[in-house]
Amino acid sequence: MPVNALTNSFVLGATAGGVQWGTTIVTFFTFIILLALLKKFAWGPLKEVMDKRERDINRDIDEAEEAKLNAQKLEEENKKTLKETQDEVHHILEDARIQARKQHEEIIKDAHERANGMIETAQSEIKSEKERALADINNQVSELSVLIASKVLQKEISEQDQKGLVDKYLKEAGDK
Repeated sequence: MPVNALTNSFVLGATAGGVQWGTTIVTFFTFIILLALLKKFAWGPLKEVMDKRERDINRDIDEAEEAKLNAQKLEEENKKTLKETQDEVHHILEDARIQARKQHEEIIKDAHERANGMIETAQSEIKSEKERALADINNQVSELSVLIASKVLQKEISEQDQKGLVDKYLKEAGDK
């Protein structure tokens, strides 16, 4: 037999005596039964597992996309909240600066008012002390004048004696 004929006979299930149709039909039905059994016990469950796995994967993909969208929304909300918080902090700091400036001005104003009050009080005290000192001086001059007049009346003195008495009484008045 040539090589092509041998190949054809193996492929077709032929033997040297021809094709055995009974064996071919039994083999064919056995193959169909085997395919049916494989479909029922292997491919069916395997297909169900694969279909379930495909559904799970698709569901996971959908959930991942939904989670991604939620994460983007949360990120946008966080950015918005952060911006609002930064604006609020800026506003609070600006208010605090304004309040501090006002308090600073009030403190300076109060200090000026107190200083002016203290100056006025000191000036009035100085004035009253000056008036009191002038009154004391006037009293001493009056006493000195009375004293000089009484001495003059008691004795007539020369001009030189008078100057000496005035100096003496001024000195005595200064010691008081």
